This record gives sequence, structure tokens and C-alpha cells, in this order.
Amino acid sequence: MIMLCAAVLASLMLGARGMAPSQVLASLFSGGTDETSAIIMDMRLSRSLTGIAAGASLAAAGLVMQQITRNPLADPGILGVNAGAALAVVLAIWLIDTTNPLSLSFLAVCGAALAAVAVFLLGRGARASDRAGILRLTLAGVAISALCMAFVSAIVLLDNDTRNLYRFWTIGSLGTDADRLASLWPLLLAGLILAALLARRIDAFALGADTARSFGVSTEVTAALSLTAVALLAGGSVALAGPIGFVGLIVPHLTRRLVGPTIIPGLIIACPLGASLLLVCDSIGRIVARPAEIQTGIILSLIGGPAFLTLIGRVSR
Repeated sequence: MIMLCAAVLASLMLGARGMAPSQVLASLFSGGTDETSAIIMDMRLSRSLTGIAAGASLAAAGLVMQQITRNPLADPGILGVNAGAALAVVLAIWLIDTTNPLSLSFLAVCGAALAAVAVFLLGRGARASDRAGILRLTLAGVAISALCMAFVSAIVLLDNDTRNLYRFWTIGSLGTDADRLASLWPLLLAGLILAALLARRIDAFALGADTARSFGVSTEVTAALSLTAVALLAGGSVALAGPIGFVGLIVPHLTRRLVGPTIIPGLIIACPLGASLLLVCDSIGRIVARPAEIQTGIILSLIGGPAFLTLIGRVSR
């Protein structure tokens, strides 16, 4: 929590115009000046809250995915879940011209769920802990992700006025839309609660299908409900911040090093870690190219890419 508080403070302080900690605290608790309050309360605070919600959701989704697949490379971004959600949202914006947050969140969840099912069907038999199974599931996810994002790129490039939309739906970044956050946080909370309620089943599932059945756990029901939780978390975060990757890959590995493989302690640690990672990357993106900014997804890719290659090297040994 100390790390998360520090990340939130940095997020509120840093930007095109830097703020002192005293200015941030004054704006939060006593109003501050009109100008600083407008920047912090109307723009940076909602951006920070968006980062907390999206980062925590992606970390939780990655933790659940890695447990139910027993795949250390599982991640909503790598396995195509984020890309499926992004494609569903972009199709809705393009075909029916809707920007309603509730409609987009519903479509994002549907797209995430369909992508997850497609990956699991393509990687059928990949739940086994052998290297071939792990890599098969990962390759299936990469293929689905590439296909979905190719369609996203084609759609947004059909209109010359959609460059900002292109950056958002192919890279991902934190916005300042408080209304969107207000509409989507119940969806993310529902996914987190569902994951917590499934904790005992997921922990048993992670030991293997036969072991889970010996504990009286239905593997089919557990897999379906777990994928529902992942779809809610990943789909909601994509509708909120775009298809941001690698949070769900990196954070679960850090979490298991700290508290082990069980879900409940993992969620307690993973959520603030994921939120902190996303906020730190967003803050870096805002200061390295000041007064412009680099999208959060690009900063995360610079960190997550080497981490992914390192994990592939460990799995393939």
C-alpha cells in the first residue's frame, strides 16, 4: 500500500506542469488555488483512479489466468483477451457510432470472452504443465491477438480523423473520463469478487484436473466461471484504458514470489502492485517527452517485452 500511495502521489504531481507535494495535498484536502485544483482534481485525479482500476483488474485477471492454465506465460494481453475486447469496442464505434460506456463495457466483455474461448479451443490440451502445452496455448493467444489487432488497425485507419482513436485502441493509455470510470468500476468489482469467490476452486484446479476432481471441484464449471471473471476484469479494463498489456504477465510472478501461489493472498498483493506499476509507467510517459507524452502501453511494452522473452527462455529450457 505504501508503494501504491507513492505511485498515486507521483501521478498527481507529474505532467506537462509539475506540482509540489504541498500543492497536491492542498488541492485534495483544502481546495488549493483555482488553477492547481482544476489540473489535479478535474484531470489528474480521475486519471490516477483510472490507472488504479485498470492496473488492479489486469493484475487480477493475469493471476487467475496463470492459475487455471498453469501457464507462466498467460496474460490477458498475450492470450488475446485484451485484443478481443478492443476489436468488439472498435467495431461498435465504427458500425453503430456508439460511445456509451455501458454499451462499450458490455461489448468489451463479450469480445474478451469470445477471444478467451477461441484461444482455449485452439490451445486445447494445453492445460498440462509440459512445455509443449504451455507454448501451444501461448502461440494460440499470440495468433488471436495479432488477428484482432490487425482488424482494429484496419478499421480505425479507414477514417483519417481517427489517429487518436488508433493510438488508444492499439496501444492503450489512461484517460481522464470520470464518467467512463463511474460506469465501469462496478463491472471490474464484479470480476474481482467472482475471482475471490472462486479462490478455493481455482487453487484446487491449479493442482491438476484429477486432483481438483478428488476435492469435489468441477473442472468444467470452474474453468467457465474463471474465464467469466477474466472477461469481466480484462474487458472492463480495455473499455476503460485500451488494450494495455504485460501488467497481467509481470505482476502475478512478483506476487507468487511474495505470498506463494494461493489466490486470496495473491489478489490482495497483486491488485495494488498492478495499480502501482500502471501508474508509474504512466508517470514516466508523461515526463520523458514533456510537454508531450508517451502512451502508457508503450512504456509497459518496453518493460514487458524483455520480461516476456526471459520467461520464454525459462519455459523452453
